[in-house]
Amino acid sequence: MLTIISLSAIALAVVIILFIIVKKFPALAILDATNVPGEKEAKFKERIIKARVERDLAKWSGFFGRLWIFLSKRLSASLQAQHDNLKKIKTRYRLNNKMSFADRQRRIKELLVEARDLLEKEEEARAEEKLLEIVGLDQKNLGAFFSLGELYERQKKLSEASQTFDYALRLARQRQEAGEEAGEISLQEIYFSLAGVEKEAGNLDIALEHIREALELEPNQPRYLDLILDLSIIRKDKDLANESWEKLAAVNPENNKLAELKEIIDSL
Repeated sequence: MLTIISLSAIALAVVIILFIIVKKFPALAILDATNVPGEKEAKFKERIIKARVERDLAKWSGFFGRLWIFLSKRLSASLQAQHDNLKKIKTRYRLNNKMSFADRQRRIKELLVEARDLLEKEEEARAEEKLLEIVGLDQKNLGAFFSLGELYERQKKLSEASQTFDYALRLARQRQEAGEEAGEISLQEIYFSLAGVEKEAGNLDIALEHIREALELEPNQPRYLDLILDLSIIRKDKDLANESWEKLAAVNPENNKLAELKEIIDSL
């Protein structure tokens, strides 16, 4: 990478220098050489162009020198950062392998508490580090992946959020198939989160599929009904909107937005 950038910088420098030299030649045509004796005219012009090219070369060589120093420092810093990250990963890997199962589970619980505390304080970068460390310790930690998905959604990294929630969904399904307890993160909650992300990304049909899956598992959840109603209004699906509105009104009659939502549906 460093070699490619070096060659590119040198090639660019040569092109600019040639451009400067070619550009300066027409300037000689307007030189007033009427007061210069015949044989001295050529030498006069030669001195002029030589002086100009030397000045320009000095100016541009200084510029490219400073540019090269700047690029070298930036590249060195980038390479050093990557090297440091690799060292951290290797160290973490060695430590993880040496940890007993009990120590690993204890560390995961500590990291999860720290991550949630950091999220409450909106220290998102540090929270992400903690969650990724959990994933490094346990690649099937549903809670960590779900929290990562929420973090990416908050940061508007919708593609990353969708992929992370999708992986969490696969983990939850595996647990269900294995007959394990759902824990604090249920399938329907993951479907609901996926629907929200896809809605924000503009993938309305996919969002609708996910929220329907959530409602299959928990038909009377007001949050899920509210989302499917919102999607049906955006998609201008009046039948689905009316159906969703009636279910929402039945399970949450105290909802202050029901009258307003009904007017919007009637106007579709």
